[in-house]
Amino acid sequence: MAINIAYHKPMFHRRCFANLVDFILFGFMFALLFLGARAIVTNSSTYLEADSALVQIRGDSGLYFVSSDKKETTDIVSYLQNNNYDGYAKWNLSRKAIDTFIAYCGSNGYEGSQAKVQADYDAYRLDSRLTYKDIPMFIKDESGVIIENPKWVEACNLSTRFETAYAPYIDAKCQAFLVTEIPQYLDLTRYESNMLYFAELTPSYAVAGILVYFVPTLFFRRGRMTLGKAMYRIGLVDKRILVPKFGRSAARFGIFYVFELLLTPFTFGLPFLLSFSLMAFSKSKQGLPDYILGLNEVDVSDAKIYFDKAEIALEEITENKRPVDFKMEKYD
Repeated sequence: MAINIAYHKPMFHRRCFANLVDFILFGFMFALLFLGARAIVTNSSTYLEADSALVQIRGDSGLYFVSSDKKETTDIVSYLQNNNYDGYAKWNLSRKAIDTFIAYCGSNGYEGSQAKVQADYDAYRLDSRLTYKDIPMFIKDESGVIIENPKWVEACNLSTRFETAYAPYIDAKCQAFLVTEIPQYLDLTRYESNMLYFAELTPSYAVAGILVYFVPTLFFRRGRMTLGKAMYRIGLVDKRILVPKFGRSAARFGIFYVFELLLTPFTFGLPFLLSFSLMAFSKSKQGLPDYILGLNEVDVSDAKIYFDKAEIALEEITENKRPVDFKMEKYD
């Protein structure tokens, strides 16, 4: 005598909810790990030294507002737009920011940087495309000095002059020159970007994926379940209709981890959509990793998944039990 084993495919909505639970746990774990990594990195002496130097450059360049405690750094255009400055302040301070930056390039940039930025600023103001209601915004006076066109001044207020002429130049040109003409600035911004990506985001994302999608399968070994799958009583079986061996379970995680978890953010979600479509619409109702490895998710609400046939032989039997009959069934 032996035990009859009949598994059913779990209802589709239960599989979706189980995956949603795991995704929420992943997001929560990623956030916690990122905040922890962020705190460690940003409080290291090397990072603090680099960040202090970066803040100093931004403040001295004239393109940023730096608070007195040096904890708040905002680009000058955003600062002027978001702090209820009147039109005169926006117009005047933005002009001064450009002049300050050009002078800063002369003392801190490469050789010839000041002349390069000044020439670009002059060309920008005299560009025939820089108009307001077909009125050139800048002209040269009798002595050849570039000034605001009086007709433009009459046609619009100070805020409009700030928005249409000076703010665009700061955002599009000055910020770019800050990177290309101030040597240390590029090195410092690259350092902070690398730390954010390689020391904070990437490790947090990687570890969160392992903790949520792989570690639970080592504890919920009977069915290789994640927490979401355990909550909705969805287990995993291989072609033998038994618990997948560790190697196959690890391979399943590896395929999911690389193809879906890591590639999805960089491919507009295409790997995830492909796997979800297979699970929803294919005849076998398998996600991509399961399809590749010949695995199936089964409903274990009232069933048990066995590690091997020896375990089945040890199971208590009764005369009413039929011989072993491994099979898979689907709900109608």
